Amino acid sequence: MDMQALQRLIQEVVSTIVNTNKRVLIVHPQTTISNRQVETLKSYFQVEEWQADTPSQMFHDATVFLEVDQSFIVSSAQGLPHSPASLFLTELLLKDEPAILVPNEKMSVVFTTKEPNAYMKMLLQHMKSLQEFGCEFQLFSQLIPSIKDKENLNHYDIQADFITEEMIRSYKGQQLKLPFHTKITPLALDLIHEKGIRILRN
Repeated sequence: MDMQALQRLIQEVVSTIVNTNKRVLIVHPQTTISNRQVETLKSYFQVEEWQADTPSQMFHDATVFLEVDQSFIVSSAQGLPHSPASLFLTELLLKDEPAILVPNEKMSVVFTTKEPNAYMKMLLQHMKSLQEFGCEFQLFSQLIPSIKDKENLNHYDIQADFITEEMIRSYKGQQLKLPFHTKITPLALDLIHEKGIRILRN
């Protein structure tokens, strides 16, 4: 094992022991509003910001897309990703992994309106399609309590270089997909056998 790989393993072990908060992967457009929202979330959760073409190095309890706009919703509902973020959502949905979508201010109006007009009804239909695919819509004001209250989050895929015992201890699923390069520590492997978790490599 090289020094860089050992450092990554130590960082993962330390972060899982020190930080018992839920781990959240955030996908956002880097706007002033979304950056402020990320800072707020960091005070409640262990946050990793998603970057295109960079595999996540952390096990996540939830994946959250901030400041979701009309274009993102419509194209994602139709299966026509138009950006790296919407392509990432497509990848999650293909793997049956849930995602939480936080609409931006304009879409929040559509989401919360009591008497939608014909155009709003069309947008709401796209949102309903995404819900059927495994997405959950939350206003930012409801996001933190929603994530905190989730006991049985679905976990199917971990993108990390090393799987530690602590990561497996908090894992709720019975099947776990791992990249071929991911190494499993001996204690984590013992716990995987003890919990009867099936490992799939992709």
